[in-house]
Amino acid sequence: MKEAILKTRSFLNLLRRSLAGSESNFTSGSINKTIFLLSVPMVAELLMESLFVCSNLFFVSRLGTDAISIAGAATTFITFCYSVSIGLGIAASAMISRRVGEKKFKAAGNTAMQVIYLTVPIAALISIACSIWAAEIMQAMGLSAAMIQQGASYSVLMFASSGFLILRIVVNGIFRGAGDASTAMKILWLSNAVNILLCPVFIFGWGPIPAYGLLGVGLATLIARVIGVLHQAWYLVRGKTILRIGRAQLLVNKEILKRVVKLAFGGTVQFIIPASSWVIMIKIMSYFGANALAGYILAQRVTSIATMPAWGLGNAAGILTGQNLGAKQPERAEKSVWRAGMFNMVFLISIGISWIFLASPVVRIFTDNPEVISFSTRYIHFISMAYILLGYTMVISRALNAAGEVKSVTWLYILMFYIVQIPLAYALGISFKLGSNGVFSAILISEIVLAAACITVFRKGGWKHTKV
Repeated sequence: MKEAILKTRSFLNLLRRSLAGSESNFTSGSINKTIFLLSVPMVAELLMESLFVCSNLFFVSRLGTDAISIAGAATTFITFCYSVSIGLGIAASAMISRRVGEKKFKAAGNTAMQVIYLTVPIAALISIACSIWAAEIMQAMGLSAAMIQQGASYSVLMFASSGFLILRIVVNGIFRGAGDASTAMKILWLSNAVNILLCPVFIFGWGPIPAYGLLGVGLATLIARVIGVLHQAWYLVRGKTILRIGRAQLLVNKEILKRVVKLAFGGTVQFIIPASSWVIMIKIMSYFGANALAGYILAQRVTSIATMPAWGLGNAAGILTGQNLGAKQPERAEKSVWRAGMFNMVFLISIGISWIFLASPVVRIFTDNPEVISFSTRYIHFISMAYILLGYTMVISRALNAAGEVKSVTWLYILMFYIVQIPLAYALGISFKLGSNGVFSAILISEIVLAAACITVFRKGGWKHTKV
């Protein structure tokens, strides 16, 4: 009994340290313990993101099937737009985690500032351009004229707020690279909590606040993103991270900028590939009608909610890879990735088994349209078959990026999306007239191909010698 109490206290102490962010260097000690310390705040961060996506989807679904399609199309295009933030986040995490592993904290601070200098003008440009051409973008996504008119104000506001989303993603990448996953978690929790609280108020009205409907989602999102970015700025200015940012770090460093741009460009192209394919897949699914499109979008959002914590483990594996390579410990880096992959696989298999029984009941929370429910449930059952390998894909892709092997992951994504998924979805779904089942089969096959390719590349070990 006493031993059980001591183990419980030890676990709770470890959990407290993880959530508090008291550790920033993960190059020594038990691998299981370091994975736990780093992954808990990242998983908690993405659990909050799951809750946000779930609540947002629930409120939007109260406005009807068209609202689901409008919000889904806008979100998909914004995902495509913030490809640049993913690229910059990859560059920031890879370079900063390597410098932290080398214990060069001033160089890490200098890198952080160069990343921010690149991000601000890019974020502003994307927000302005997307807001101006909002209607044309939604038309290109395959929405009807009625849907475009219904979501006109909403799409403009969502596109306008995308710049703050880009900033939040990049700066959180800086915090993660510094090993400060706890701060990234707290910022996302704050931003999403504000969004969750404001969404129903602005959608349905409360007291003197009128009911804005779908526009209310955009208003809540804008306010939440601004608050998140302001909190990040406050945290950096107060110097509460391991990064050392003084006057010297505030100067523009052309050499570091070049390296950031090189890595960020590769990371941006890498994320543009799946983001653009999601846009194309929406276009393909729209071929089968409004209910098929709504069902596909709903299922995509629901499955992303369930698998988001697994990306937290993937992010943790990336930071462990970068820091251990910086500390000249490639074997420890490799062992950490395989261990994290095993934990991720076990988690996702349990999610996949749960979907056998829960897919239909979960979808029914968001819609009562039987045809939409049917499309969503079938997609979830198809994609959950790939979960046994998806756990390793998430971990290995993040580890390769952190090692500086951004090009390798980009080529793997080209194989999955452009060579396998899109042509096969069109061929099976439309050319061979298998309908949505053909499209879902193509997505499943492409996930399996990517997982097998990721494992093969990682096992070769070339990533251990990449310079960042």
